[in-house]
Amino acid sequence: MSRWALIFVLAVGCSSGGAKPGGRGGADGGSDARDLASAVEDLAGDDLAGADLAGVDLAGLDLASVPDLSVPRDLSIPPDLSVPRDLSIPPDLASPSSQNVDIYVDNFCKMDVIPKKFDVPAGTSLKLTYVNHSRDYPVDVWLSYGGGFLDLKTGASWADRFEHCRGLRPSTAWADISTACSRYRLMINCL
Repeated sequence: MSRWALIFVLAVGCSSGGAKPGGRGGADGGSDARDLASAVEDLAGDDLAGADLAGVDLAGLDLASVPDLSVPRDLSIPPDLSVPRDLSIPPDLASPSSQNVDIYVDNFCKMDVIPKKFDVPAGTSLKLTYVNHSRDYPVDVWLSYGGGFLDLKTGASWADRFEHCRGLRPSTAWADISTACSRYRLMINCL
């Protein structure tokens, strides 16, 4: 008999309120109480197809006494594996991350900058190196703090000494990248 059929039979059998005085049929020894063992005696192994439970009275079944078997207790999440509150690095311990800004200008003077913008998480800072991948055009890089590099030759790079997002408050900075015929504003968002 399968485990679920056994639990069902035990739950239905136990719902009659326990043993009655005078035997199984009550005090008068009547035979109106049905023996559930005879209702499921033709079960073989885990096969429930032969079970005839049509005559079983389920109206008196106390579902509150049946344990909840939907989630086994041993599979619940232990309290020591709960989500930690905050593991971010404090601002004074954060080391600056470095990233390249790749600048491409094609023969038609169409500019592409990769990445398109920076969203810097709180507690970290960012150092940028600008790389001109253009074959034909020198590039100017001018930043919102009032400094930059003019006439960055093709194939050359310039490492900005300024660390963005060093302060504790959210802010926005930018780098205007331009040639004689194109321009792009790279946004640096300090979150």
